[in-house]
Amino acid sequence: MAGRLPLLFTTEGRKALVVGGGSVGCRRARTLAEAGCALTLVTADLPVEAVAGATLCLSNYGQECLEGMALVVAATDDAGVNAQIVSDCKARGILVNCVDNPGASDFIFPSVVRRGDLTLSVCTEGASPTLTKAIVSELRMRYDESYALRLTYLKKLRQRTLASSLDKDEKQARLRTQAAMSVDELQKEWEKEQ
Repeated sequence: MAGRLPLLFTTEGRKALVVGGGSVGCRRARTLAEAGCALTLVTADLPVEAVAGATLCLSNYGQECLEGMALVVAATDDAGVNAQIVSDCKARGILVNCVDNPGASDFIFPSVVRRGDLTLSVCTEGASPTLTKAIVSELRMRYDESYALRLTYLKKLRQRTLASSLDKDEKQARLRTQAAMSVDELQKEWEKEQ
């Protein structure tokens, strides 16, 4: 979809609201809580699963729920309520995701693969969730858990290289060489320069 910009958004401590305690709402709530949001989950019934780190509010949605929120997810099983949440958020300048109407959403949740400091995301704009799953599966195999350690070494070596007396071209050449190294080679490089 034109007009979408992929971003990594700092969410630590930001107030977020998920309205709806079904499986999708709980999944979105879990994602936001894991990202460090100060999360409130509003649902008329008990949620289908507990969401660690979320404040649970057993009630129906009302505009007062939006007070102070930076992000909102409309995830009820009622399209009319979701549309009202979207309208209320847009009137207040609050970013909103509507699970049953991506076109009305200010942001979407891509599928994500994390390996330490490496974040890979995939989105087909809802055109093919099956293709998204296939690509994510490929990424998980291609970028295994060793990438977390690899990036730890690369980060340390980059800091050391940038602080060195090498000229700009030499620094860039060294960084390119290091980026192509295996974890074992990076470990040796780190230890060699200690």
